[in-house]
Amino acid sequence: MTATLTEVMGAERQGTGLRDPETMLEIWVTRRNGEWVIVQNYANGTSCIVAMGEHWEASLAGPA
Repeated sequence: MTATLTEVMGAERQGTGLRDPETMLEIWVTRRNGEWVIVQNYANGTSCIVAMGEHWEASLAGPA
């Protein structure tokens, strides 16, 4: 899936986070058109796309 996201879509991973001890989520963004994809990765090695969208807007981390 990583090869497809990077080579075919031109996406870059923007962040990751643990959902639970067995599951990690990744956010991938294609900068040229603002499309985004959320990928869920399981400890057993499988992955799936759980959401896709358009018009990604990055925000700077910092105090609220």
